[in-house]
Amino acid sequence: TAAYAPPTPFYHPAPAIMATTTTEISAQTSTRVLAHMNDDHAASVHAMVLSNLPHREVARCKVQNAKMTSITMKGYSISYVSCDGNACDMRKIEIPFDPPLNSAREVKSRLVEDHHRAFAPKFTWLVTDPMMRMLFGACILLGVGTALGREELSKRVDDAPWADAIITAVFGTSARFATLVVGAWYFSLFAHTAEACYTAYLCKISLKMKTGTIIKWALLNVCTGFPIMNKVTELVAVDRAGRLKK
Repeated sequence: TAAYAPPTPFYHPAPAIMATTTTEISAQTSTRVLAHMNDDHAASVHAMVLSNLPHREVARCKVQNAKMTSITMKGYSISYVSCDGNACDMRKIEIPFDPPLNSAREVKSRLVEDHHRAFAPKFTWLVTDPMMRMLFGACILLGVGTALGREELSKRVDDAPWADAIITAVFGTSARFATLVVGAWYFSLFAHTAEACYTAYLCKISLKMKTGTIIKWALLNVCTGFPIMNKVTELVAVDRAGRLKK
């Protein structure tokens, strides 16, 4: 088995391809582009599928073995395996170039654009992703409790009979609850920041993302923790698996 090698620069067509002004992509160019994308940019192809699927399908199903199968002036096709639990089936997605290419010379630049767009995280995940929404909400509540301070938080719990009854039954006293809230906030902040640093490292070293994209991944990681880091490690695993198959 070949050793893992760092990602190579994004698709660089041969000089002859750069010079062409044809209005169709030749079979030779198509074969070269598809081989390069599948062999050297498997993570990009994987991310292109994820970024073009409905959010519910991404949350419910696991995408595997994404392969770019064809490319034309209008767009490109990617086949992939979608697994929902133990049920897996082969699917295909058509991703259009918007607008369509004017000449074959635009293949590189437009794929690079889609590559960066697919790698860019979305802050809407904080609302649309159930796990991220729950963790982000929990972090906000812990942060509010910490900002209030132990004494004020304990006092507010004591002033609300229904809250006092629940907190006392679960934690014993409101003071103990307030202490746990503050401790949980600082622990989550430290843990999420550590995860964000690792996520940023993977984005830069393994996936060669732009600085702005790396910062977005890191910020989302601080807000939600492991769900974001898992998305990045998934891309890294796909990238490494693709290179080891070469």
